[in-house]
Amino acid sequence: MKPFLLIALLLFPLAAQAYDPASGCVQCHGDAQKMRALGAEALYLDPAQVDREVNMKGEPTCVDCHLGDATAREAAAAHQGMLRPLLMVSGQDLAGEAMERPRLGLSPLLPGEEGPSALVPKPDSSMAELAGVDKINGLHWHDRDPARFSYRPDLAMATCGQCHRKSTEEFNASGMGRLHFQRANRSFAEPLPGPHNCGAWFGDNFERLAAETAVPFSAAQAAAADRNCNQCHPGCNDCHFKPYKGEGRHLFGQPEPLSCYGGQRGVICHAGPMERRRGAGFMREDYAYPGSLYAGAHREAGLNCLDCHSLRRHDPGSTASPQARASCRLCHADIVAAVESSEHAQVDCASCHIDEVGGYQFTFWGPGAWAGVETPYAKHAGYFGIRDWPTLIRNPEGRWLPYKPYPMAVLNQKHGLEPTGVVFRAIPSRQIEAQPAIGEVEGFTVARTATETNDAFIITGTRGELPGDGKTILWIQMDKISHALGYGRDCEGCHASHAQRAFSTFRYGDSRNVSEPFTGSYQIVADEKGLRFENLKYGDIKVREGRRVEDFAPFVVFPEAWNVEGMDLSLPFDEQKYQRARQGLEALLATLQVRREAAAGEAELLKKLAKVEAVAYHNLAAAQALLPPAKPTIRLLDPN
Repeated sequence: MKPFLLIALLLFPLAAQAYDPASGCVQCHGDAQKMRALGAEALYLDPAQVDREVNMKGEPTCVDCHLGDATAREAAAAHQGMLRPLLMVSGQDLAGEAMERPRLGLSPLLPGEEGPSALVPKPDSSMAELAGVDKINGLHWHDRDPARFSYRPDLAMATCGQCHRKSTEEFNASGMGRLHFQRANRSFAEPLPGPHNCGAWFGDNFERLAAETAVPFSAAQAAAADRNCNQCHPGCNDCHFKPYKGEGRHLFGQPEPLSCYGGQRGVICHAGPMERRRGAGFMREDYAYPGSLYAGAHREAGLNCLDCHSLRRHDPGSTASPQARASCRLCHADIVAAVESSEHAQVDCASCHIDEVGGYQFTFWGPGAWAGVETPYAKHAGYFGIRDWPTLIRNPEGRWLPYKPYPMAVLNQKHGLEPTGVVFRAIPSRQIEAQPAIGEVEGFTVARTATETNDAFIITGTRGELPGDGKTILWIQMDKISHALGYGRDCEGCHASHAQRAFSTFRYGDSRNVSEPFTGSYQIVADEKGLRFENLKYGDIKVREGRRVEDFAPFVVFPEAWNVEGMDLSLPFDEQKYQRARQGLEALLATLQVRREAAAGEAELLKKLAKVEAVAYHNLAAAQALLPPAKPTIRLLDPN
């Protein structure tokens, strides 16, 4: 027998039986005929294929990841304590609660053609009616708490931590694993960290919120809001489990853009804050609100999120993380150096290289239905639209950054807030108590400086005109914009006027509040007088019976309430100096065009000239210094 054939025969049985053939899990789910007879054909799994997908040489076993009892032969006993994917469902008596998939029929978790929600299973209509389910809000993995949809650090340690103990411990101590920044938002009515688009933290915070709310607010309403908020925050499987790739239902690997965006399980993870709220996410296209916005040059080039956001102790850093900004040098070293030695050294790359942004153009917290329950804290955020330019604002470090200011309010408050100027969203040091119900064993301290995210807000005041006894706190949400970078705006985009002007269009069609969608628009002006939202226009608002327009559209009552004065948000520049620089740039560009025509076919020289042009838009003097000397022109002497 040939040696290579002997080796193959010796290895084959080991490879084929790396899984445990005596396991009850394997004997049942590895039997296609048996699964078909049980009406659960979607749960048949080829054990050898599962081992190949997991790619850990037969470890872990089924129960290492799913728990349960592999020695039992009866389904009920074998599945006792087993972890399963959860559906979040809503209905007349279901306030965004957990339900296991068999209650609504079984379908394979395989990618389809439906876009961002491709992995959300379609229910059997008759079973959904019997279960009282009107809507499946999302699909969530095994490391969630069924009561709260929170990530469970204790479940992660009992499963992933068996093989990846250090990584699991690091994630459990990270900001993402603990949700520690969101949990620091304890009230709508405190000066810092201030009222926030995501609202106050509803989990283990009911007593304080109820005491600050001017209308009845129950523990059941707070719990429904808590479940709805928790679904957006990730666990181990959210980042590393990849069934959306269509290469197997047990495929794991490093995070990538689709996993960061929830893995085609609806608009969760970074699809929420980046695409909906900020409106300038990394993916955009199908994930954008509204859809099909250009994703940007980096996404087009195939970059991964971790190419710029390097993980440190399982923490990717904030939206303003220094390592993300420093990563620009990896591909654009010449440009970064040119900017840093120019008069634009304090202008962030994104300030010039982001144009239109999508997502929310208004958001209001008021009475309505949320997470399947009526509550005074429904988030009315469906004003999706496009803004043609971000607004540039200087942060406390002196850097000019791009923002999307938009009006916000929270109704039914007992307390108000006084008007402010631009406030950068720092978090004062505060102690967060542990939540033993989800496996936390100790609390922690949270603090955040003003420039860790560079998000900001302006309190425009407190009003009392709306129906009821409560107050309405109004503010301008100012989210720092990131991603979706492309060609830079023309110099005139900033230097044609000291006043900044942007134009927003929006469409609102939440069928819980209006019987027909309506559209509208407004202009944002930031100048030496302050910040204003002008020329607000909107169509006929056909309010559903039982709803009040001011609950989800308070701008109909006080459209001027978000205009603020007394701050200079204009762009500073010297007009004459700019005109001289512009003339110098145009002269250099004309020279480059002549040189390119003369260098036709000289690839190396053309590459150098292209580099000079790219640098020229960022630093004219640096580009002129890079310009290769022109070749001497040989002229024949006239013999006469």
